[in-house]
Amino acid sequence: MAGPDLYTYLDYRRYLRDWFQARKRANPRFSHRAFVRKAKQRSPSALSDVIEGRRNLTPANAEAFADAMALDGEDRDFFGLLVNLDQTRDPAERNRIWTRIAATGVRN
Repeated sequence: MAGPDLYTYLDYRRYLRDWFQARKRANPRFSHRAFVRKAKQRSPSALSDVIEGRRNLTPANAEAFADAMALDGEDRDFFGLLVNLDQTRDPAERNRIWTRIAATGVRN
């Protein structure tokens, strides 16, 4: 399935929303529950809670979501950077993450 270009995003929640919508267009039977099962999450609303900002991803959940989206290599690393950028409140850490994101050649 050709989904949205991860490297045009700086907000992992928007990417998740757009990725899910692309997957749903490709397979109308695909649901939030199906994604949650692939991500090995307990809550059936986990995906919508994350997309809507009601819940953050832990590092382990970010890995599970990346698995469910079949992200690997650089894509998986970049997704992790977006999650960390959203959640860190330490200015020095935010700067380190921005530097790594900029080094990827983000196309935003």
